[in-house]
Amino acid sequence: MKLEAIAGNIAHAIKDRSTDAPYNLSVEFTDKATKGKSATGCVIAHMPDHLHYTINSYDYRYMDADPQLVAEELGAFFECDDDLDQRQPLIDLVNQLIADDPDNDATLLNNDSTTE
Repeated sequence: MKLEAIAGNIAHAIKDRSTDAPYNLSVEFTDKATKGKSATGCVIAHMPDHLHYTINSYDYRYMDADPQLVAEELGAFFECDDDLDQRQPLIDLVNQLIADDPDNDATLLNNDSTTE
């Protein structure tokens, strides 16, 4: 899936979330060096409730994230056709789409989008 479509889907999911149960969206990227296998890195959009979200980049795959996070509801798992170096552009685009949407009341809890 293309980066722009994934960013739009994530922004839409953050906007439309109406329950306070924790909710995650995960994006894994391709690794061109291994001819399209999943790269060791991901972006996770986490919504602890319907009005707040975080979106961060990690140097591991979603399934290797904190077991507590992985145990929460996974709303969508996207596979991005772009290489791993596109994590920050994806994060920036999601945040911009949310900021530009006057009907989106979600608040970014932190802006720690560096890899961890």
